[in-house]
Amino acid sequence: MSEFLRIEGVEKSFGYRKLLKGLDFSLHQGEALMLLGRNGEGKSTLLKIITGLMRPEQGKVFFKGQAVQEDPEGFRAAMGVISHQIHFYNELTATENLHFFCALKGAEDLKEKIPQALLAVGLSPFANTRVGTFSSGMGKRLNIARLMVAEPEILFLDEPYTGLDFDSIEFFNDYLFSFKEAGGTLIMVTHQIDLFYPLSDQILILRQGRFQRIDKHAKHSYEELLIQYQEISA
Repeated sequence: MSEFLRIEGVEKSFGYRKLLKGLDFSLHQGEALMLLGRNGEGKSTLLKIITGLMRPEQGKVFFKGQAVQEDPEGFRAAMGVISHQIHFYNELTATENLHFFCALKGAEDLKEKIPQALLAVGLSPFANTRVGTFSSGMGKRLNIARLMVAEPEILFLDEPYTGLDFDSIEFFNDYLFSFKEAGGTLIMVTHQIDLFYPLSDQILILRQGRFQRIDKHAKHSYEELLIQYQEISA
């Protein structure tokens, strides 16, 4: 199976501190990676580099075997992003926001897909409500609706569980399972190991600029992961 996404020799410094030190990993299509680490270790920085929001000092990112800088627009069209922050226009309605952002992604059949997506995430009654009045959980559901319409191939998730109640977490994880089962690829930064562990194929702990790898298929891997995570979080 060919590599779907690969980072190779990625390095990044801030001032005199080298935050990322020659990082490498690869993912196949349909795999999920959980990225762990203490606050300030560079997890979000690495996601920004992969998604093109920040340049590395060294190293490259490859998507489907091609360096991302050779076709940045193609990579952006293939990816979706969910973070702990909600990036919508508060003065626009849910429907207007989905039209705007999904049209930028080149999504088609928006008049049909947007109502279907809002129905699927339970936001149909709020289709014409300004997003500025939405709760955090409603914003996350709207983000999922955006992904349903845009149909990305790979998702980047940065602490997406922040601010979600139990029902919203359950709904969100159901979506992630469905996305993966359909062949979608996932990279998640999270402190909530138990929520994403069942979905994960690879687990990396970022510590002092380098990766520590957890073999999920090894005996007692979950217990080992918890011990290592407790050590770095102490």
